Amino acid sequence: MIKTVPTLGRIAVMALFALSSFGACLYLWMAFGGSSPLRPKGYELHIAFPEATQLANQSDVRISGVSVGKVVKLKPDGNRTMTTLRLQSRFAPIPANTKAILRVKSLLGETYVELTPGNRKAGPQVPDGGTLSPGHVAPTVELDEILSTFDAKTRKAFETWMQSQAAAVQGRGADLNAFFGELPGFTDKFAKLSEILDAQQAAASKTIATTGEVIDAISQREGDLRGLVTSSQRLFSVTAARNDDLAKIFQRLPRFERESSTTLPLLTDFGDHARPAIRQLQPAATAMGPAFAALDKVAPQFDGFFGQLQQVVDASEKGLPAFNRILGNLPPVFDAFQPFLRNVNPIVANVSQSKKEVAGLLANATGATEAYDIGGETLPGTKSNVRYVRVATFLSPESLTFYPRQLGTTRANPYGAPGSLVESLKAGGSIFGSGPCPAGNVALPTAADNDALLPRIQQFAFRTEDRNAVPAPACKVQGNYPGALTSFPQVRAEP
Repeated sequence: MIKTVPTLGRIAVMALFALSSFGACLYLWMAFGGSSPLRPKGYELHIAFPEATQLANQSDVRISGVSVGKVVKLKPDGNRTMTTLRLQSRFAPIPANTKAILRVKSLLGETYVELTPGNRKAGPQVPDGGTLSPGHVAPTVELDEILSTFDAKTRKAFETWMQSQAAAVQGRGADLNAFFGELPGFTDKFAKLSEILDAQQAAASKTIATTGEVIDAISQREGDLRGLVTSSQRLFSVTAARNDDLAKIFQRLPRFERESSTTLPLLTDFGDHARPAIRQLQPAATAMGPAFAALDKVAPQFDGFFGQLQQVVDASEKGLPAFNRILGNLPPVFDAFQPFLRNVNPIVANVSQSKKEVAGLLANATGATEAYDIGGETLPGTKSNVRYVRVATFLSPESLTFYPRQLGTTRANPYGAPGSLVESLKAGGSIFGSGPCPAGNVALPTAADNDALLPRIQQFAFRTEDRNAVPAPACKVQGNYPGALTSFPQVRAEP
């Protein structure tokens, strides 16, 4: 044995090793929930839980799933367990209306304390070392309490099911480990899928609603569904008989996948560019909703129409050849119509210039002949009322008798231009020919068979005692008819 006096360097190395060992042990102690005597205790509060058999020291204390502290002490208090919680300083103090409940992380029974803080600004807070009111502690329901609510037969069935599950997973530990190993990736992809579905919530809701309608329609068509199943069975039978063809399909499938990997990015790019156009079409699609609803109402009629269309198709096998022969013989008929149409077309073109006048003629004829006396005289042998003709006439010197020449109030025009009637109301009547406007009127009559008639003729026909001052619209000369070289229209056959 060698005995030497330790040097200063060796003493420093040993001290450093001892301190590092102590630090490592202290770190492991605190990492596994041990307390440090030099560490400040922090904010503590007490909660009395009615059932805390599964709660242990250093259990988590959580708020909204976030760990905010630990359980540092458990003490029986009659039928309750007085629990001391130590929270991190940034979460302290908690409001007095905070709710507390025991929850289980898994079926293995790992229990933690869940706190639901109330409003920090609305009321008092629990002081350091204070106790949360028992009214804010929610009762905890253990798994064995749930199972005890079942009757003996249900519990026996549940026991059998658990035993069968144990037999099912026996020897499948590697598969279960692989499942849990792939579970994070699956949850990430499922989360992305959920985000996409949430962004397309309206479309997803319509899809689900439409799926329900499809299933309901299928359930109402049991006969068609049975036929579909039978046809599917025949399809599978034919597919089984074409094994070689299916083998060739699967042989070509890798090439198809390679080409698809090149095509799909192009389709994705096309979809990105087409998305704005589709969004712009969305209002039009929404506006088309009532139209499609109306089409849905007439769908049964269209169904019957297309169902009977086959009879028309059968008849057309003989009718179409005959119709083709008729069409082949039509050109000579059309050629024979050419002389007639060359004369008719100018007439129609001339009449079309006076569409308003023709429409007014037809409307006035209808309005003049539709009047009848309600409750008056009826036609013999019928209940129809006798109709009368509505007639309006101008009362002027010209309407009293015939004259050898035109009077100064004459505005006659047998070939009035289109629209001249409306223009005469605005700027005066146009007369036929090239002018000039007529002048001079006849004198007032001095005698009549009925003396009472003279004053009325003066009042309504002349409206004045001066024969040269009889009221009349302004006069203007029409000149040549519009589109013609003369005062009247000329209709000539087309060349």
